[in-house]
Amino acid sequence: MEKLTVLFTTNHANTIGNACRLSIVDYLSKHFFTTIVTNKAEFLANHFPHCKIIGYDKNRHNKIPILSDIFEWRRLVKLINDLDSDLCFMFDDTSAVSNFIKIPVFQYVHQFGVRTNEKTNILKRIYSILASKFIDSFYFSGLKKSKIVFVVSRPIIDILQKNGISNLIHIPHGIELQKFSKPLINDFHLPLKKLKENGCFIITYTGWVTENRGFHLILNSIKEVIQKDKKAVLVIAGADNYYSEKIYEFSKNNNMQNNIINFGIIDSSLIPGILYFSDVCLSFLENNIPAYRISPPQKIIEYFAAGKPVICNKIQTHELLVKDGLTGFITHYDSKEVYYKILCLMRDEKLLKNMSKNALEEARKYDINLVYGNMVKKMREAINANNKK
Repeated sequence: MEKLTVLFTTNHANTIGNACRLSIVDYLSKHFFTTIVTNKAEFLANHFPHCKIIGYDKNRHNKIPILSDIFEWRRLVKLINDLDSDLCFMFDDTSAVSNFIKIPVFQYVHQFGVRTNEKTNILKRIYSILASKFIDSFYFSGLKKSKIVFVVSRPIIDILQKNGISNLIHIPHGIELQKFSKPLINDFHLPLKKLKENGCFIITYTGWVTENRGFHLILNSIKEVIQKDKKAVLVIAGADNYYSEKIYEFSKNNNMQNNIINFGIIDSSLIPGILYFSDVCLSFLENNIPAYRISPPQKIIEYFAAGKPVICNKIQTHELLVKDGLTGFITHYDSKEVYYKILCLMRDEKLLKNMSKNALEEARKYDINLVYGNMVKKMREAINANNKK
Protein backbone atom coordinates (compact mmCIF):
# COMPACT_ATOMS: atom_id res chain seq x y z
CA MET A 1 0.00 0.00 0.00
CA GLU A 2 1.35 3.43 -0.98
CA LYS A 3 2.31 6.05 1.61
CA LEU A 4 0.23 9.22 1.35
CA THR A 5 0.75 12.63 2.93
CA VAL A 6 -2.37 14.77 3.28
CA LEU A 7 -2.09 18.52 3.86
CA PHE A 8 -5.20 19.70 5.71
CA THR A 9 -5.48 23.27 7.01
CA THR A 10 -8.62 24.90 8.35
CA ASN A 11 -9.76 27.92 10.33
CA HIS A 12 -12.74 26.08 11.81
CA ALA A 13 -12.18 23.03 13.99
CA ASN A 14 -15.70 21.70 13.51
CA THR A 15 -17.25 19.10 11.25
CA ILE A 16 -20.05 21.28 9.83
CA GLY A 17 -17.55 23.49 8.02
CA ASN A 18 -15.22 20.64 7.07
CA ALA A 19 -17.60 17.74 6.38
CA CYS A 20 -16.80 17.46 2.67
CA ARG A 21 -13.04 17.54 3.16
CA LEU A 22 -13.12 15.18 6.14
CA SER A 23 -15.08 12.60 4.16
CA ILE A 24 -12.48 12.67 1.37
CA VAL A 25 -9.56 12.27 3.79
CA ASP A 26 -11.40 9.47 5.57
CA TYR A 27 -11.88 7.62 2.30
CA LEU A 28 -8.26 8.10 1.21
CA SER A 29 -6.98 6.94 4.59
CA LYS A 30 -8.66 3.56 4.00
CA HIS A 31 -6.72 3.08 0.76
CA PHE A 32 -3.27 4.50 1.63
CA PHE A 33 -0.96 4.55 4.65
CA THR A 34 -1.76 8.13 5.58
CA THR A 35 0.10 10.91 7.38
CA ILE A 36 -1.78 14.19 7.89
CA VAL A 37 0.00 17.52 8.19
CA THR A 38 -2.37 20.01 9.80
CA ASN A 39 -2.73 23.18 11.86
CA LYS A 40 -5.54 21.51 13.85
CA ALA A 41 -3.77 18.41 15.16
CA GLU A 42 -6.13 17.58 18.03
CA PHE A 43 -9.22 17.99 15.85
CA LEU A 44 -7.84 15.70 13.13
CA ALA A 45 -6.45 13.17 15.63
CA ASN A 46 -9.93 12.70 17.08
CA HIS A 47 -11.32 11.91 13.63
CA PHE A 48 -8.42 9.87 12.27
CA PRO A 49 -6.86 7.89 15.15
CA HIS A 50 -5.47 5.37 12.64
CA CYS A 51 -3.43 8.07 10.85
CA LYS A 52 -0.14 9.67 11.81
CA ILE A 53 -0.78 13.34 12.63
CA ILE A 54 1.90 16.02 12.30
CA GLY A 55 0.72 19.31 13.76
CA TYR A 56 2.08 22.78 13.22
CA ASP A 57 1.05 26.26 14.37
CA LYS A 58 0.17 28.89 11.83
CA ASN A 59 2.75 31.69 11.70
CA ARG A 60 1.48 34.30 14.15
CA HIS A 61 4.70 36.30 14.40
CA ASN A 62 4.71 37.77 10.92
CA LYS A 63 1.62 39.95 10.56
CA ILE A 64 2.53 41.23 7.11
CA PRO A 65 0.17 39.77 4.48
CA ILE A 66 1.85 37.89 1.61
CA LEU A 67 5.08 37.55 3.64
CA SER A 68 3.25 35.52 6.25
CA ASP A 69 1.86 33.33 3.45
CA ILE A 70 5.33 32.77 1.99
CA PHE A 71 6.80 31.82 5.37
CA GLU A 72 3.97 29.37 5.99
CA TRP A 73 4.43 27.80 2.54
CA ARG A 74 8.13 27.29 3.29
CA ARG A 75 7.36 25.60 6.60
CA LEU A 76 4.82 23.27 5.01
CA VAL A 77 7.10 22.39 2.11
CA LYS A 78 9.87 21.37 4.53
CA LEU A 79 7.48 19.30 6.65
CA ILE A 80 6.16 17.42 3.62
CA ASN A 81 9.48 16.97 1.81
CA ASP A 82 11.06 15.52 4.96
CA LEU A 83 8.48 12.72 5.07
CA ASP A 84 8.92 9.35 3.39
CA SER A 85 5.84 9.42 1.16
CA ASP A 86 4.92 8.27 -2.32
CA LEU A 87 2.37 10.98 -3.03
CA CYS A 88 0.74 14.06 -1.52
CA PHE A 89 -2.92 15.11 -1.48
CA MET A 90 -4.18 18.58 -0.61
CA PHE A 91 -7.12 20.90 -1.08
CA ASP A 92 -6.60 23.84 -3.38
CA ASP A 93 -6.47 26.46 -0.60
CA THR A 94 -2.84 25.36 -0.14
CA SER A 95 -2.15 24.99 -3.86
CA ALA A 96 0.90 27.30 -3.71
CA VAL A 97 2.73 24.70 -1.59
CA SER A 98 2.58 22.14 -4.40
CA ASN A 99 5.01 24.26 -6.46
CA PHE A 100 7.87 23.11 -4.23
CA ILE A 101 6.96 19.55 -3.21
CA LYS A 102 9.23 16.77 -4.53
CA ILE A 103 6.70 13.93 -4.69
CA PRO A 104 3.65 13.80 -7.03
CA VAL A 105 0.83 16.06 -5.83
CA PHE A 106 -2.91 15.63 -6.26
CA GLN A 107 -5.35 18.42 -5.45
CA TYR A 108 -9.10 18.74 -4.95
CA VAL A 109 -11.03 21.93 -5.72
CA HIS A 110 -14.27 21.73 -3.74
CA GLN A 111 -15.20 25.42 -4.02
CA PHE A 112 -13.99 28.37 -6.02
CA GLY A 113 -14.44 32.14 -6.11
CA VAL A 114 -15.34 34.98 -3.78
CA ARG A 115 -17.74 33.88 -1.03
CA THR A 116 -18.82 37.27 0.28
CA ASN A 117 -20.34 40.50 -0.95
CA GLU A 118 -18.98 42.64 1.88
CA LYS A 119 -17.74 46.08 0.87
CA THR A 120 -14.42 47.53 2.02
CA ASN A 121 -12.85 50.96 1.58
CA ILE A 122 -11.03 51.79 -1.66
CA LEU A 123 -7.49 51.40 -0.27
CA LYS A 124 -8.26 47.96 1.15
CA ARG A 125 -9.85 46.92 -2.13
CA ILE A 126 -6.79 48.03 -4.12
CA TYR A 127 -4.45 46.19 -1.76
CA SER A 128 -6.66 43.12 -1.85
CA ILE A 129 -6.59 43.07 -5.66
CA LEU A 130 -2.79 43.37 -5.78
CA ALA A 131 -2.31 40.72 -3.10
CA SER A 132 -4.78 38.40 -4.84
CA LYS A 133 -2.89 38.67 -8.13
CA PHE A 134 0.33 37.64 -6.37
CA ILE A 135 -1.30 34.74 -4.50
CA ASP A 136 -3.23 33.66 -7.61
CA SER A 137 -0.02 33.31 -9.63
CA PHE A 138 1.25 30.71 -7.14
CA TYR A 139 -2.22 29.15 -6.87
CA PHE A 140 -2.57 28.50 -10.59
CA SER A 141 1.04 27.41 -11.06
CA GLY A 142 0.51 24.95 -8.18
CA LEU A 143 -2.51 23.48 -9.94
CA LYS A 144 -0.54 23.17 -13.18
CA LYS A 145 2.33 21.38 -11.42
CA SER A 146 0.02 18.82 -9.82
CA LYS A 147 -0.40 15.40 -11.39
CA ILE A 148 -4.18 15.64 -11.32
CA VAL A 149 -6.59 18.30 -10.09
CA PHE A 150 -9.94 16.85 -9.07
CA VAL A 151 -12.76 19.39 -9.37
CA VAL A 152 -16.21 19.35 -7.80
CA SER A 153 -18.13 20.94 -10.71
CA ARG A 154 -17.88 21.44 -14.45
CA PRO A 155 -18.38 25.23 -14.23
CA ILE A 156 -15.20 25.40 -12.11
CA ILE A 157 -13.42 23.18 -14.64
CA ASP A 158 -14.36 25.67 -17.37
CA ILE A 159 -12.82 28.54 -15.38
CA LEU A 160 -9.63 26.64 -14.62
CA GLN A 161 -9.23 25.61 -18.25
CA LYS A 162 -9.41 29.28 -19.26
CA ASN A 163 -6.47 29.85 -16.89
CA GLY A 164 -4.37 27.28 -18.73
CA ILE A 165 -4.94 24.27 -16.49
CA SER A 166 -5.57 21.01 -18.32
CA ASN A 167 -4.92 18.21 -15.79
CA LEU A 168 -8.53 18.28 -14.56
CA ILE A 169 -10.96 15.49 -13.66
CA HIS A 170 -14.55 16.02 -12.52
CA ILE A 171 -15.14 14.41 -9.11
CA PRO A 172 -18.40 15.59 -7.48
CA HIS A 173 -19.22 15.36 -3.79
CA GLY A 174 -19.34 11.76 -2.60
CA ILE A 175 -21.70 10.52 0.09
CA GLU A 176 -21.64 7.39 2.22
CA LEU A 177 -25.22 6.45 1.43
CA GLN A 178 -25.69 3.99 4.29
CA LYS A 179 -25.02 6.72 6.85
CA PHE A 180 -28.18 8.43 5.63
CA SER A 181 -30.36 5.43 4.77
CA LYS A 182 -29.61 3.78 8.13
CA PRO A 183 -28.57 6.71 10.34
CA LEU A 184 -27.32 6.56 13.89
CA ILE A 185 -30.22 7.63 16.12
CA ASN A 186 -29.51 8.57 19.74
CA ASP A 187 -30.97 10.65 22.57
CA PHE A 188 -30.08 13.85 20.70
CA HIS A 189 -32.76 13.03 18.10
CA LEU A 190 -35.57 12.20 20.57
CA PRO A 191 -37.25 15.66 20.33
CA LEU A 192 -37.57 15.17 16.56
CA LYS A 193 -38.92 11.64 17.03
CA LYS A 194 -41.57 13.00 19.37
CA LEU A 195 -42.54 15.71 16.88
CA LYS A 196 -43.04 13.10 14.15
CA GLU A 197 -45.12 10.94 16.50
CA ASN A 198 -47.32 14.00 17.08
CA GLY A 199 -47.87 14.41 13.35
CA CYS A 200 -45.61 17.42 12.76
CA PHE A 201 -44.20 18.27 9.34
CA ILE A 202 -40.47 18.96 9.72
CA ILE A 203 -38.70 21.40 7.38
CA THR A 204 -34.92 21.30 7.78
CA TYR A 205 -31.91 23.42 6.93
CA THR A 206 -28.38 22.19 7.67
CA GLY A 207 -25.03 23.91 7.16
CA TRP A 208 -23.64 27.39 7.75
CA VAL A 209 -26.28 29.97 8.53
CA THR A 210 -25.61 33.39 6.97
CA GLU A 211 -27.52 36.27 5.43
CA ASN A 212 -26.49 35.27 1.90
CA ARG A 213 -27.58 31.66 2.44
CA GLY A 214 -31.22 32.56 2.84
CA PHE A 215 -31.41 33.23 6.57
CA HIS A 216 -34.26 35.75 6.48
CA LEU A 217 -35.87 34.06 3.49
CA ILE A 218 -36.17 30.82 5.47
CA LEU A 219 -37.57 32.46 8.60
CA ASN A 220 -40.10 34.56 6.69
CA SER A 221 -41.24 31.56 4.64
CA ILE A 222 -41.73 29.41 7.73
CA LYS A 223 -43.61 32.20 9.47
CA GLU A 224 -46.19 32.15 6.68
CA VAL A 225 -46.37 28.34 6.66
CA ILE A 226 -47.00 28.23 10.41
CA GLN A 227 -49.78 30.80 10.09
CA LYS A 228 -51.52 28.28 7.82
CA ASP A 229 -50.57 25.10 9.68
CA LYS A 230 -49.32 24.90 13.26
CA LYS A 231 -47.98 21.39 12.63
CA ALA A 232 -45.08 22.83 10.63
CA VAL A 233 -41.71 22.87 12.43
CA LEU A 234 -38.46 24.40 11.21
CA VAL A 235 -35.23 22.67 12.24
CA ILE A 236 -31.89 24.45 11.80
CA ALA A 237 -28.46 22.89 12.35
CA GLY A 238 -25.37 25.03 11.79
CA ALA A 239 -26.10 28.44 13.30
CA ASP A 240 -23.31 30.06 15.32
CA ASN A 241 -23.99 32.08 18.48
CA TYR A 242 -24.76 35.27 16.54
CA TYR A 243 -27.41 33.67 14.33
CA SER A 244 -28.71 31.50 17.15
CA GLU A 245 -29.57 34.69 19.03
CA LYS A 246 -31.31 36.07 15.94
CA ILE A 247 -33.32 32.85 15.57
CA TYR A 248 -34.34 33.01 19.23
CA GLU A 249 -35.45 36.64 18.90
CA PHE A 250 -37.45 35.88 15.74
CA SER A 251 -39.22 32.88 17.27
CA LYS A 252 -40.02 34.81 20.45
CA ASN A 253 -41.25 37.94 18.67
CA ASN A 254 -43.51 35.88 16.43
CA ASN A 255 -44.67 33.42 19.10
CA MET A 256 -43.05 30.52 17.24
CA GLN A 257 -40.95 29.00 20.04
CA ASN A 258 -42.69 25.63 19.57
CA ASN A 259 -42.24 25.71 15.81
CA ILE A 260 -38.51 26.45 15.47
CA ILE A 261 -35.77 24.15 16.76
CA ASN A 262 -32.24 25.51 16.52
CA PHE A 263 -29.49 23.00 17.32
CA GLY A 264 -26.64 25.46 16.78
CA ILE A 265 -23.31 24.15 15.50
CA ILE A 266 -23.24 20.39 15.99
CA ASP A 267 -21.08 17.48 14.89
CA SER A 268 -21.88 16.43 11.33
CA SER A 269 -22.38 12.83 12.50
CA LEU A 270 -25.73 13.96 13.93
CA ILE A 271 -27.00 15.33 10.61
CA PRO A 272 -28.19 12.00 9.09
CA GLY A 273 -30.43 11.41 12.12
CA ILE A 274 -31.92 14.90 11.80
CA LEU A 275 -32.64 14.31 8.12
CA TYR A 276 -34.21 10.93 8.91
CA PHE A 277 -37.01 12.65 10.83
CA SER A 278 -37.37 15.50 8.31
CA ASP A 279 -39.95 15.77 5.53
CA VAL A 280 -38.44 18.39 3.25
CA CYS A 281 -35.11 20.23 3.21
CA LEU A 282 -33.96 23.71 2.20
CA SER A 283 -31.00 25.27 0.42
CA PHE A 284 -30.75 28.92 -0.59
CA LEU A 285 -27.82 30.82 -2.10
CA GLU A 286 -27.73 34.45 -3.19
CA ASN A 287 -26.95 34.74 -6.90
CA ASN A 288 -24.63 37.76 -6.43
CA ILE A 289 -21.96 35.69 -4.64
CA PRO A 290 -19.54 34.41 -7.32
CA ALA A 291 -18.62 31.17 -5.55
CA TYR A 292 -22.23 30.16 -5.01
CA ARG A 293 -22.87 30.14 -8.76
CA ILE A 294 -20.22 27.46 -9.42
CA SER A 295 -19.61 25.59 -6.13
CA PRO A 296 -22.36 22.98 -5.53
CA PRO A 297 -23.52 22.61 -1.91
CA GLN A 298 -22.91 19.14 -0.49
CA LYS A 299 -25.99 19.46 1.70
CA ILE A 300 -28.30 18.82 -1.28
CA ILE A 301 -26.71 15.43 -1.94
CA GLU A 302 -27.03 14.62 1.75
CA TYR A 303 -30.72 15.55 1.59
CA PHE A 304 -31.14 13.23 -1.39
CA ALA A 305 -29.30 10.41 0.38
CA ALA A 306 -31.82 10.71 3.22
CA GLY A 307 -34.64 10.55 0.67
CA LYS A 308 -35.79 14.13 1.16
CA PRO A 309 -36.99 16.49 -1.58
CA VAL A 310 -35.26 19.87 -1.72
CA ILE A 311 -36.71 23.34 -2.02
CA CYS A 312 -34.05 25.70 -3.32
CA ASN A 313 -33.69 28.91 -5.32
CA LYS A 314 -32.82 29.26 -8.99
CA ILE A 315 -29.03 29.39 -9.30
CA GLN A 316 -26.73 27.33 -11.50
CA THR A 317 -25.37 25.14 -8.69
CA HIS A 318 -28.86 24.16 -7.56
CA GLU A 319 -30.01 23.53 -11.11
CA LEU A 320 -27.05 21.17 -11.64
CA LEU A 321 -28.32 18.99 -8.80
CA VAL A 322 -32.07 19.42 -8.36
CA LYS A 323 -34.64 18.44 -11.02
CA ASP A 324 -37.55 20.82 -10.61
CA GLY A 325 -40.78 18.96 -9.94
CA LEU A 326 -39.00 15.59 -9.61
CA THR A 327 -36.46 15.75 -6.75
CA GLY A 328 -37.66 19.07 -5.37
CA PHE A 329 -38.74 22.57 -6.31
CA ILE A 330 -36.57 25.34 -7.72
CA THR A 331 -38.06 28.71 -6.80
CA HIS A 332 -37.21 32.36 -7.07
CA TYR A 333 -35.46 33.93 -4.08
CA ASP A 334 -38.87 34.84 -2.68
CA SER A 335 -40.46 33.89 0.65
CA LYS A 336 -44.00 33.77 -0.80
CA GLU A 337 -42.99 31.23 -3.43
CA VAL A 338 -41.01 29.14 -0.95
CA TYR A 339 -43.96 29.18 1.46
CA TYR A 340 -46.28 27.98 -1.33
CA LYS A 341 -43.98 25.09 -2.30
CA ILE A 342 -43.62 23.94 1.32
CA LEU A 343 -47.39 24.04 1.75
CA CYS A 344 -47.78 22.13 -1.51
CA LEU A 345 -45.69 19.23 -0.17
CA MET A 346 -47.40 19.35 3.22
CA ARG A 347 -50.80 18.89 1.59
CA ASP A 348 -49.92 16.40 -1.13
CA GLU A 349 -48.72 13.18 0.45
CA LYS A 350 -48.45 11.38 -2.90
CA LEU A 351 -46.24 14.11 -4.39
CA LEU A 352 -44.03 14.11 -1.29
CA LYS A 353 -43.65 10.33 -1.49
CA ASN A 354 -42.77 10.39 -5.20
CA MET A 355 -40.22 13.17 -4.76
CA SER A 356 -38.64 11.32 -1.85
CA LYS A 357 -38.32 8.20 -3.99
CA ASN A 358 -36.74 10.23 -6.82
CA ALA A 359 -34.31 11.87 -4.39
CA LEU A 360 -33.11 8.48 -3.15
CA GLU A 361 -32.56 7.31 -6.70
CA GLU A 362 -30.64 10.51 -7.57
CA ALA A 363 -28.36 10.01 -4.57
CA ARG A 364 -26.99 6.77 -6.07
CA LYS A 365 -24.93 8.85 -8.51
CA TYR A 366 -22.94 10.20 -5.57
CA ASP A 367 -22.14 6.91 -3.81
CA ILE A 368 -18.78 7.49 -2.12
CA ASN A 369 -17.36 4.22 -3.41
CA LEU A 370 -18.23 5.19 -6.96
CA VAL A 371 -17.10 8.83 -6.77
CA TYR A 372 -14.04 8.76 -4.50
CA GLY A 373 -13.25 5.23 -5.64
CA ASN A 374 -12.68 6.71 -9.10
CA MET A 375 -10.40 9.33 -7.55
CA VAL A 376 -8.25 6.68 -5.84
CA LYS A 377 -8.09 4.73 -9.11
CA LYS A 378 -6.86 7.82 -11.02
CA MET A 379 -4.27 8.56 -8.33
CA ARG A 380 -2.87 5.03 -8.44
CA GLU A 381 -2.76 5.03 -12.23
CA ALA A 382 -0.81 8.31 -12.20
CA ILE A 383 1.64 7.03 -9.57
CA ASN A 384 2.23 3.79 -11.42
CA ALA A 385 2.85 5.67 -14.65
CA ASN A 386 5.23 8.02 -12.83
CA ASN A 387 7.19 5.10 -11.35
CA LYS A 388 7.70 3.53 -14.78
CA LYS A 389 9.47 6.63 -16.11
